[in-house]
Amino acid sequence: MTINSTKYRIPKNLSNNIARSSVGLIVLNTDFTFERDFVRLYNEHQPEFDFYFNRIHFANPMTPDSLAAMEGDLTQVSNEILPGYDLDLVVFNCTSSSSILGDEAVKLAIQKSKPSAKVLTTSQAVVGDIMLKGINKISVLTPYNNDVSTLLGDYLQRQGLEILSAMHMDMDDDRDVAMVIPGDIISAAKLAIDDKADALFISCTALRSTEIIPEIERAIGKPVFTSNQSTFEQILHILNNRIN
Repeated sequence: MTINSTKYRIPKNLSNNIARSSVGLIVLNTDFTFERDFVRLYNEHQPEFDFYFNRIHFANPMTPDSLAAMEGDLTQVSNEILPGYDLDLVVFNCTSSSSILGDEAVKLAIQKSKPSAKVLTTSQAVVGDIMLKGINKISVLTPYNNDVSTLLGDYLQRQGLEILSAMHMDMDDDRDVAMVIPGDIISAAKLAIDDKADALFISCTALRSTEIIPEIERAIGKPVFTSNQSTFEQILHILNNRIN
């Protein structure tokens, strides 16, 4: 019996029409919360992109030095997301670390392994999302200690945001941050907000604030931005602009 075999070639135009954007998401190996928030938001919005997680090593406690130490692993962790393939966007999901390292340092580290990918950091996403909404004057609530919170505040102000008040919870372990109950987050938000602020930013991908944004907004009477919500919003914004 003779079998005729023909190699199937995908037409280039068909391949381009069905291709979806690809997003790599780098998450701390100690973070209980980001993936849960992201998957929930993805299921709610049903966007036209595919996403791939990878974890980066982080050693508590949360200090400027321990948060900055992740820079050395960013290239390898990025490379391990679909090795040998590039991505449209790679996101480093840690507000405090990315604000300490700076957007350019994170971009350079990631693009060593994913050279054509656009790079986004959580801190960059927060600023972009707040400014896109036309807001400038904010209050800030963080779970970090004073040193880390001050460095985050410095970053936000360098990017053009005006901080009218800031409050930190003085926590050392991001695993404990994920265990803060909603009622305590709302109570802290009430204490953190300044009457003259246009909005409240609640920092940290590990803090479970994104799922209770409506409750916090009702409690303080102001818009609320969180690390995970702003990151998701900015991913949509970047990919929509890239396509359109």
